[in-house]
Amino acid sequence: MAHILHYYGFHISKMSPPGTVRVRHFEFLCRSHGIEPTVEKFRVFYQLIRNIGFYSIGNRGSAKKILLNPPKSFHDWKMKFFFTRE
Repeated sequence: MAHILHYYGFHISKMSPPGTVRVRHFEFLCRSHGIEPTVEKFRVFYQLIRNIGFYSIGNRGSAKKILLNPPKSFHDWKMKFFFTRE
């Protein structure tokens, strides 16, 4: 997760919950198969999407989908989201 955030240059507070699920799923899937998860490998399957002030992760074009049954939605997540200052 940290490498993905650093590569794209934004803080985790700007990542939507569905995007976070995709990043973590990718990491767990790689590790379960003994593969080191890297940003380069991640970018084969996913791309960054900016949506209403938040970032998310979407499937990359014709790349094979590796998250076959993603959560349908995270109802009301924006109403429960808050920012903290340093």
